[in-house]
Amino acid sequence: MNRRVLLVWFGCLILFLSAAACRSSPATPSPQLQSSPTASPAASAPSPTATAGTPAPENTPEGASPVPVQGEFAYGFNVAWRGDDQGDPYNRQAAELVQQAGFGWVRIQVEWKALEPQPGQWDYRPLDRVVSAYAPLDIKILATIVEPPEWARDPSGQELLSDYGTFEEAMRRLARRYRGQIQAWEIWNEQNLSYAYGGQVKLEPYCRLLQAGYEGVNKADPDILVVFGGLTPTGVNDPAIAIDDVKYLEDFYALEGGNCAEYFDVLGVHANATHNPPDTMWPDNPGPGPGWQDHPSFYFRRAEQLRAVMEAHGDTRPVWITEFGWTTANQAPGYEYGANVSEEEQAQYLVRAFEIARTQWPWVTGMFVWNLNFSTIVGPEDEKAPWSVVNADWSPRPAYEALEQISQRTANDPVLTLKKAVEN
Repeated sequence: MNRRVLLVWFGCLILFLSAAACRSSPATPSPQLQSSPTASPAASAPSPTATAGTPAPENTPEGASPVPVQGEFAYGFNVAWRGDDQGDPYNRQAAELVQQAGFGWVRIQVEWKALEPQPGQWDYRPLDRVVSAYAPLDIKILATIVEPPEWARDPSGQELLSDYGTFEEAMRRLARRYRGQIQAWEIWNEQNLSYAYGGQVKLEPYCRLLQAGYEGVNKADPDILVVFGGLTPTGVNDPAIAIDDVKYLEDFYALEGGNCAEYFDVLGVHANATHNPPDTMWPDNPGPGPGWQDHPSFYFRRAEQLRAVMEAHGDTRPVWITEFGWTTANQAPGYEYGANVSEEEQAQYLVRAFEIARTQWPWVTGMFVWNLNFSTIVGPEDEKAPWSVVNADWSPRPAYEALEQISQRTANDPVLTLKKAVEN
């Protein structure tokens, strides 16, 4: 590997180790966290497990009503959440911050293995806790489903699941129960990393997983959006480690004569810009450095290359940037570039990224900042903390205050207000 690939692989290794250390299920005693430079969070913690053999009721939680999601731009945050006894006040505080910022969406991550640890034995209570914090505030939820239970995995390792019908049924059940409270389901996260399969990156299993998830959700409610799992930006092409996100998407569109690309409504994209300003791009307008300059995957505008793949296949469906952000000084190995981004620059870059998407990328209809509040639930040495737009004590960082200005846009001229936020 050359130096650049080594750097990318090292970042992937850190991501993998962090995720292995932090991921737990809503039924376990500690908050669940998901990590990556553009990772999607999900935090939860214990609640009593449902009685064995007695599934929780499938009906939609009381008071839920369908919320239209078409025809609007999804301003969103990736949020940490809890499912234990501290979950209610913690989730409410996060929800109030989202509302105060004027954002209308959040993205959470949910582990299937925690919801259904044994076949047919469901425990919804931790997920109910986070959903109930946002629904009363009319904040919509994009839920990313990940991590199959051990009983559902293919023991041979050739496939992800031994029977994809189990996943279709799980998504039908979840979409029906949370209809009106979870408006979009993302099928997996960063599936171009090998850890997502427990071995090697494979396209065919994701095709079957995506189809099963799409069909399950649509059986419950065809108006609920299904999002293609966001690919992590990387220049690595080794299936034992990762596959370059653009190559993965190109190969996915070619798979089975293009049939696999039919099973989503929105393409999820991750845009990790390391320390590069959002306007820069390799090779014509590289970032200032040092390092992390010599591949497009180090830039926010990587999203344009993923969109180009869609357009090459005649695909006009929208894109959501489900993870993007800039870390400030970061203690975690592999994230040294954060030292080159001040808190003020973090704020400027986030606002500018929104402006680029809203004024230059009509195909982007939603963006989810990575992240709102992980600093409140992890230590300062954890790589996720410096990406947060609030401090460990929940006080706003300059980035949060700048994003709050975006939310004060007028209904008639959102671009003008975005420009004012950039100038300020």
